[in-house]
Amino acid sequence: MAVGQDAGLFGKGETLMSGWGWFWTLVGFLVYIVVLIFLFFYKPFEELFSFVIKNTTYDNVLFWAAILTGIVGFCGYHWRAYRLFIVDQRNMEGMVLSSLRGSTFIAIMISAGAALQSVQTLIVYLVREEVVLGPDLGRRLAAILALIVLTGVFAIIFWLLRLVRLHAERN
Repeated sequence: MAVGQDAGLFGKGETLMSGWGWFWTLVGFLVYIVVLIFLFFYKPFEELFSFVIKNTTYDNVLFWAAILTGIVGFCGYHWRAYRLFIVDQRNMEGMVLSSLRGSTFIAIMISAGAALQSVQTLIVYLVREEVVLGPDLGRRLAAILALIVLTGVFAIIFWLLRLVRLHAERN
């Protein structure tokens, strides 16, 4: 086994991140969070954002944070998978499985973000307006339930792709 590899935690070809790798990853996440916070409170950005995308406000900030994180994660994950499986190992099957797994993880993150946004919308609805048991409340509850089920389906697919990948590595 090569230095920096741990067969118990990582699959074949995956290595532990070094100290500097962790440091720069944490710095990147902190910069990302600071930029999101800055954009949240920066009024000209909100006006530009609302002008470019009509009827969109910061009321759905959770969903937009999940979308932005998903886009960045999707690009980063696929770039890493390309470098590892195509450039280094020339393994197309590994690239396909890794890309599917990464895409499924991003789908989990976005659908979970949408579910959290729906919960927030329901809470705002319950606090701001007089609650009446009717179709509007039922529609909001059904949306939350549907998004939770969708997140669960993506989680099951993610788990199945992990099993397929482990089976492919053993053979």
